[in-house]
Amino acid sequence: MDVLTHNQLRVSQRHIHLPRLPEAFHGLRVIQLSDLHFYEYTSPDFYNAVVRQVNDLIPDLILLTGDVVHYGPDYIEPARSFLSQLQSRFGKWAILGNHDYNDSQQGELIEVMLPQAGFQLLKNESDCLQRNGQRLWLAGLDDLWYGAPNISKALASIPTERDVTLMMAHNPLLFDPIALGAHGQVDLVLAGHTHAGHVYIPFLGPIYRKIFRMKYRYGLYEKNGCQLHVTSGVGSAAFYLKKRKIGFPRFRFNTWPEIAVLTLSNR
Repeated sequence: MDVLTHNQLRVSQRHIHLPRLPEAFHGLRVIQLSDLHFYEYTSPDFYNAVVRQVNDLIPDLILLTGDVVHYGPDYIEPARSFLSQLQSRFGKWAILGNHDYNDSQQGELIEVMLPQAGFQLLKNESDCLQRNGQRLWLAGLDDLWYGAPNISKALASIPTERDVTLMMAHNPLLFDPIALGAHGQVDLVLAGHTHAGHVYIPFLGPIYRKIFRMKYRYGLYEKNGCQLHVTSGVGSAAFYLKKRKIGFPRFRFNTWPEIAVLTLSNR
């Protein structure tokens, strides 16, 4: 297979065991999307294929874990058009990533755009999903680098009787403070940001390791009774020259863009 992988979209299927998951949510199909990185080299054909794949999977929830736009307000409208086409049975939720803050008031504009596309933005806050009298909580943190993530604030509305909680955090480095500092309050953390290394060289690993501090690069992890899922993301944007607003063409090397399908189970 070609090692230049930016057009080789994959659908990853993972079953995640959450022992306390209410029976009403057993088998819940969650699609996690991340790191869309809309910019001047975005391929409409590629993103049209993402829409078709997501909708064909008939997700129960869609959770978007940040970096909608690579940089610049010019790409917010194409992102809105893409996001508005995504369909799910019970709703769509999103958080912001570091790139969403990259250009002046871009973060504020994306905050306005997301509800227009049918997504509820969770910025250090939570929302409750109810089925048959049982509850599942969704929480979301602000970005680690350019926002002000507040774990306690995000969990403040969740009752103390310890309902099951999924938390979105763009940067997986937030997993340690969640798993250790909010012990017993979060069951599963969903993150992106790393692009699974973006450029992954066999035997050497990801060349972006030092840049991203890639303690949690890709896949499933567990700590202190809390689980973490890190997706490789959808987009393929890499670096850009911020002052000149010049981006580099799309590419990935040995790291595949993905639609992550997470099936939740209590048994």
